[in-house]
Parts: sequence; structure tokens; C-alpha cells
Amino acid sequence: MIRSLMRTSLVAVCFTLTAILAAAQDVKVDYDRDVDFSKINTYTWRAAPPSANPLIDKRIVEAIDTQLAAKGWTKVDSSPNVFLTYRTGIDGRRRLNVWGSGPRWNGIGTATEERIYTGQLVVDISDATSEQLIWRGQASDTMSDKQEKNEKRMNEAIAKLFKQFPPAPAASRSTR
Repeated sequence: MIRSLMRTSLVAVCFTLTAILAAAQDVKVDYDRDVDFSKINTYTWRAAPPSANPLIDKRIVEAIDTQLAAKGWTKVDSSPNVFLTYRTGIDGRRRLNVWGSGPRWNGIGTATEERIYTGQLVVDISDATSEQLIWRGQASDTMSDKQEKNEKRMNEAIAKLFKQFPPAPAASRSTR
């Protein structure tokens, strides 16, 4: 009986940890280490494929503009140092939830299927002269059926993307 209770508790803890880890935002950044970002301070947006919702596009641009303004960058209409673009996507996958009781799950059990949607955002910064990619940030997170939650998660993801932005010059990175 105690062994069965311990096993059931362990399974419940594993499911809880899996749910927590699955809900965590995944944020990745990569950049050209030969670029001195301290010399870059102006940007302009390049047209990107619109998302399914123009309101989302507006919120993404505003959130990134806010992050860059906080870093001392200025949005300009002409002669920028860099171009910014972004892309969005949604990925859906099935998740099977199985719960049971009794020794070795031979007792009563249920199974439910749910669809999990993950929103993805990719932000690219390219040199305006060479048009070469110099920085890329990628963020993904599970989506909610509540728009307010999705907007909050999007803002958090964009803040995480730009937390260590701009990258430090190569000389100061090597002294850390």
C-alpha cells in the first residue's frame, strides 16, 4: 500500500514538473561576434509577412521598439544602421493525458487528448549596408485561449530576448 502510494505520488510529481517545464518560455539569441554593436544606434523596420492578426503585429513592433529605445536605439525613416524584421508562427501538437489509480495502473483510469499550441517569434537584425544578418532572437511559448495572457507572455519573451542586448564588444567579452 505504501509502495503504491509512493509510486502514485512520484508519478504526480513527474507530471507536475513536466507541465511546469513545458510552460516555460524558450528564448535563444545568436549574433555575429565580429560586429561592434556599440557603434549601432539607428534602425528601421523592413516589411515582414504579416501574422494572421494585424493587432498582434502592432503589439510586437511596439514591444520591440520599447526595448530598443531603452537601449538607446532610435527608429529612423532613412539611413539606418540596421534593418529589423520579424516572423511569427504557431505550432500545434497533441498531448495525451493519462491518469489512473490502483496497483500498476490496473485500476480505474482515464485518458484525455488536448491540443497544445506554441507561438513562435523570430526577430532578425541585419546590417543596412551589407544586408547580412548580425543578430537573431527566437522565442517560443505555449499559447493560452486568453488574449491578455498571450500578450503578457509575448512582452515577457521580447524582454528576455533583449535583456542582454546589445551584445558586448569582443574585447570586453574576453575579460569576463
